[in-house]
This record gives sequence, C-alpha cells and structure tokens, in this order.
Amino acid sequence: MKKGENLKRKNLPTMQQLSYLMELYHLQAERGVVDKVAKACGVSHSSVSRYFKSCVKNGLLTEKYQFTGMGRIRMEGYREIMTGLREYFTAMGIPPEEVEDNVRNQVEHVEFHVLTSMVKNMRQQAKGDGVQKVERCRGDLPLELFEKGDWEVYFLILHLQEQRQTGVSMADRGFKKPARLHLSEDEAWLELTVCEMTARSRVNGQLMRGHLDSLKYACDGILYQADIRDGKVRIPLSACRFQRRKGGEMKGMVAVTATCDVGRTHMPESTAVLIFWL
Repeated sequence: MKKGENLKRKNLPTMQQLSYLMELYHLQAERGVVDKVAKACGVSHSSVSRYFKSCVKNGLLTEKYQFTGMGRIRMEGYREIMTGLREYFTAMGIPPEEVEDNVRNQVEHVEFHVLTSMVKNMRQQAKGDGVQKVERCRGDLPLELFEKGDWEVYFLILHLQEQRQTGVSMADRGFKKPARLHLSEDEAWLELTVCEMTARSRVNGQLMRGHLDSLKYACDGILYQADIRDGKVRIPLSACRFQRRKGGEMKGMVAVTATCDVGRTHMPESTAVLIFWL
C-alpha cells in the first residue's frame, strides 16, 4: 500500500481534528496558519501542529500545510459525508440535539470509504417513490434478485425506544464494516465481524475499550441467540424483512438485542434494529 493510500482505523480523525482541516481548507496558504486554526478552534498551537504533521505523514498535506490532491478529495468527501449523515438522521426523526452526536460516532469509528458508500446508499434509497414492502423475507428472496456469492454490504445498528429509531446503538461500534452477505443454493446469511469498541466515559472523558458480549436476533417474534465463532456472527436472511424500490435497491432489516462491556461499564440488553443496504 502506498503512503497515504488509506488511513488505518487507529488514525481515523475526530470531529475536532476535522474542524482543524476545515479551517485550513478556507485559509489561503500563508505563514501562521497553525496559529490561526488553533485560535479559530479554541485549542492549543501544539494540538493543531501535531495533527497537521500526521496529515503530512499520511499524504493529506504537504510540508507547507497545503492540501495534496488526495487531501482535498478526502476533505471534500468528509464534508459530503457529514451533510449526508445529518440529512439521514434528521429524516429518521432523531431529535436535533442528538444528531451531531450520532454523526460524530460514525465519523470517528467508521473508515472513510465505508462512510462514503453508506451515504451513497442512503441517498439512493431516499430518492424516488414506490417502495414495495415485503412483510417477511422468504429464505430464497435474495437468491431471486442477486447472483450467488459473497457480497459486501453496509449497515447501521439503530437503537429502538417505543418502536422508534432514536439513534445509533453502541452495538454498532462493536462490528467492523462492511458486513458480508453470503448467498448460495443452501444458505443465505449476513455475517458480521466483531471488533474492539471504544467509548468515552461521561464521568472523566477517558477513552474506554471493550467488546460485544452477545447478540440475539428476532424471527417470527422469537429471539434466537447468535453464535459468536472466531469473531464472526451470522444472521440468517430468513429472519429479515426487506423494502424494495422501483429502481431495484433494497434495504434489509432485522430486530436485534445486544449486550456490551466497555471499560467498567456493562451495557444492559437493549433493543435495536440492524439495517443493511443491497
């Protein structure tokens, strides 16, 4: 992989760091840009300087803190991603005061190329009319519409409260993205890969690490325990429902419950819906 070709998960930007780049994006190349960005963002000179140096190392900025071609594409891409996520969460009915927190969680925990594909799929599904609802997915329905094989699919796990989607569930951070959709003559399932999850303490702001403890999925009103084997979780597509648009795009949904342990905090079993796009 060439220098700067892709940012690893551990180097994903925070919303604060993206604000540094956005300020820089609007400034002309001149001396003192670090001080100007730091002042505009209300942070120290060293915080901005350290991050800009990491961007130079990753190929996003030049030594003079000018955007490279890839850096400009990445910056414009993040602006589009954040706009798309805000539109999606607002249309979902998430309270305005919680939208930014949901956007931040996605930006800080999901890779750039995955977010780009997710937003593209969200917008495609938001266009046009004529949603054909399938109340219950037959096990062979995806096989009728898609070629057999393994496919990458993008997903979100949304928290449910009183049957309403109220934001992105903490469980969403417990899986790598994208997921894998497997279609064959004998089997059809969605496979999720478990990963370490992080959250900041509401008490002292420290970063805590943990993992998903368990996942259950609902099928015909009955909860089934999903086995976690070698860090993989499989959900049969027979447990899913689908919405299909005239253009052929589909959105799959399955009700799930999950428990997580992060730091010293145990997240009790919570109800959520896993949504994925085909």
